[in-house]
Amino acid sequence: MRRPHRAVARGLAAGALLASTLAGATLSAGSAAADLNDDKASVQKKLAAAKDDLDDTSKELRSAYAALADTQSKVPAAQNAVAAAQAAQAEAEAANQQALADLAVAKADEQRAISQLADTRSDLADTRSTVAGFASQLYQEQGTGTLSVALEAADPQQLADRMAMADTVMDIQNGALTRLSTQSASLTATSDHLAALRARTQQAQRRTEQAQAAATAATQAAAAAKAELDSLVSQQAALTSSLETQRSAEKNRIADLNAESDKITKKLAAIAAEEERKRKAAAAAAAAGAAEHNNNGGGSANPTTNPPPTSSGGFLSAPSSGWISSEFGMRYHPILHYWRLHAGRDYAAACGTPIYAAAPGTVVSSGWGGGYGNQVIISHGIQRGVGLATTYNHMSRIVAGYGSIARGALVGYVGTTGLSTGCHLHFETRENGVPVDPRKWL
Repeated sequence: MRRPHRAVARGLAAGALLASTLAGATLSAGSAAADLNDDKASVQKKLAAAKDDLDDTSKELRSAYAALADTQSKVPAAQNAVAAAQAAQAEAEAANQQALADLAVAKADEQRAISQLADTRSDLADTRSTVAGFASQLYQEQGTGTLSVALEAADPQQLADRMAMADTVMDIQNGALTRLSTQSASLTATSDHLAALRARTQQAQRRTEQAQAAATAATQAAAAAKAELDSLVSQQAALTSSLETQRSAEKNRIADLNAESDKITKKLAAIAAEEERKRKAAAAAAAAGAAEHNNNGGGSANPTTNPPPTSSGGFLSAPSSGWISSEFGMRYHPILHYWRLHAGRDYAAACGTPIYAAAPGTVVSSGWGGGYGNQVIISHGIQRGVGLATTYNHMSRIVAGYGSIARGALVGYVGTTGLSTGCHLHFETRENGVPVDPRKWL
């Protein structure tokens, strides 16, 4: 009867397997752990790469995207947990059914043994009664049965008949005694067998209780795993809806940011055009004065008011002591799925870090810049044939007001205002209002 043990063991083992699955499988050492570390490093690398792409993305969209990604990453494990739980439940139920069947067989065997014991006891009682009758008769005849039969016979035939009858009676008596001995032994054996069957029934009962407990636990675990999966699916649907809402809001914010950038472009283009007009007017006036001077016998003059462009930068100084966290260039937005220009250079620094003017010029804008947050725009006039301006964005506090400003003068402090996800300075360099790579001028 070892099969019930195996059935219960399978149920208990299935429950243990389920608990292990739900708690999270422990990877063995070696290649599995190495693969996991490689995967983790790969994910971290992707996240680090995506950070630059999401620097100007709203916290709400980032949070919605991260929450959805986190939920989606949990769904496969939850599905595996449900599958494992349902398999464990099926095995535990099978073990329970086997244990119940074994218990039924044990109880039936016990009942047959009880019935057999009752029959043996009844037969033994009958045989004992018969033997007792023989013993009473023998006592009454006081041991003279055979001799009395011989002496009381009237003739030889009667003697023979009586002797034959006496032998038959003795055989019956001997058979009864033999049967009594056999039945007594059978009673003892049947009693022992019944005791063994009762012990087996008790064991089967305990195994059944264990199997039922394992089946109940497996059913509960399967229900919990299914509920967890259903919850994740529900969360996923809600988070997907939230992400779509945030995507729409983000597109509107980016549209506002682009509109703000276009306004800056037009404003700076107009300033550059005016600067160029003034420069040309001054150059023309200088040229006319020089011609008149020459006509009067004076020497020649150099009408150039700006140094010629050089092959390298160097006109602008670094506006912050922070480290460069992101350069100018095109980026792919992993949530909105399109390419966009990162129109400046980001200096990562703690909020409150000072920001300085990159070159002398005139503050033409100082205040709130929409998605740019607290913003200052400095025009540096016509440099190398273009109207050069710099913008300082996302500041926590503005110091510079309108008017002239010197190189290295305090503009404000690093912050994370506007469309920003962390403390940094977003620094832009614009030629005639159009954003260009700051490295060209630094």
